[in-house]
Amino acid sequence: MRIKVEIDLQELIEKGDFKTLKRVLEQQDPADVKDMIEKLPPDLKIIVFRLLPKDKAAEVFSELEPDDQMELIKLFREERLKEIFESMDPDDRVELLEEMPANVVKKLLSYLPPNERENILMVLNYPEDSAARLATTEYVELYEDMSVQKALEKVRKEGKEKENIYSLMVIDKTRKLKGTVELRDLIIADPSQRVSEIMDKEPIFVHATDDQELAAELMKKYDLMILPVVDSEERLIGVITFDDIVDVIEEEVTEDIQKMASMSATYTSYFHTPWWKLILKRSPWLVALLLLESVNGNIISRYESFLASIPVIAAFIPTMIGSAGNTGAQASALMIRGITLNEVKGRDWWKVLFRELMIGGVLGLILAGVLYLRAFLISTDSLLNFAVATALLVLIVYANVMGAILPFVARVFKIDPAFMAGPLLTTIVDVSGIMIYFYVVHSILT
Repeated sequence: MRIKVEIDLQELIEKGDFKTLKRVLEQQDPADVKDMIEKLPPDLKIIVFRLLPKDKAAEVFSELEPDDQMELIKLFREERLKEIFESMDPDDRVELLEEMPANVVKKLLSYLPPNERENILMVLNYPEDSAARLATTEYVELYEDMSVQKALEKVRKEGKEKENIYSLMVIDKTRKLKGTVELRDLIIADPSQRVSEIMDKEPIFVHATDDQELAAELMKKYDLMILPVVDSEERLIGVITFDDIVDVIEEEVTEDIQKMASMSATYTSYFHTPWWKLILKRSPWLVALLLLESVNGNIISRYESFLASIPVIAAFIPTMIGSAGNTGAQASALMIRGITLNEVKGRDWWKVLFRELMIGGVLGLILAGVLYLRAFLISTDSLLNFAVATALLVLIVYANVMGAILPFVARVFKIDPAFMAGPLLTTIVDVSGIMIYFYVVHSILT
């Protein structure tokens, strides 16, 4: 386990103790260096980068937030910027270029030789969330007619420069993917054997235009460290490594959490997102939910005279809405997880409906029974307490079904099911719940 040491880089720089600073930087992992320099002012960050070897500088630079990267690009000397960009992994270069303005992209691409520039432009032509955008060319290619001995010689020769050598790609003369072979299998095989004899002839792969989420699902399902990416003719264009998929999973989780809170997704860290951008992300949904919630006032005003005759009814409104919202949120969370992990398919909606009707009914009976007894602390009127308990039973069944079914509705309209959780579901249940509550109680008592 790596122990993270808290060191004040700014203090070392201000003291002029560059010897200690350089030693500290050499001992730290690039991810830790990124954490250490994140809060330094730009002029001090530049000093740190001057002391880093080019390969480590490239790794640290790749870890930074886009705003910090842009800031440093403006401050780097031309030679240093070229050195760092050339040392970056191909997939990290693509990620950087995606975030930069056109003039910076043009400048950075000019640093690369024609063949590398062509590869990056090809990748950038694919859709933003496509698997191709994650692909790197840092892998070892083998040919199916190679001997194991020749293959191992190739791995030794090229392996030091590659990001991953544990899984090796096997192609034919036209670059079509024919299989994959694990380095372990290559090492223990007879040197005279052909690669085609020991390779996996049915490799798991994704097409360049496939969504990154599919790549993440496949790597998780089949426990892969590396995933080949092919074009429409199944020619190998690159591979996706596990570290890049972790980033995708993190982004998807971030997006789902923000959607469940009814706000537009933002992928930069909290302190790197300007306050005005957070307001823009949050305010549209809050305004929409406010307008939807305001319908409650219209519903309550319709029962104004009924409320005036039995004022105690109003005391149960928070309990009704709160219990229904909690029930709906639980059902929604379970269903969104099931849909996301492909445990529940679209065709299962009717099974879910029946199951959640039953579960909602049992939960409703339990909660209604508790509320009926609790209601005697507020009112001794048995009929009123029965009416309130019955209303809660109906509400719980309704909220449970809504929470479970709305994610299916979202999927039909190609909306992320996560949108149907959190404030949006709560608001829908609040508005319809008030209506159900008054209707049921009014029907029983009048």
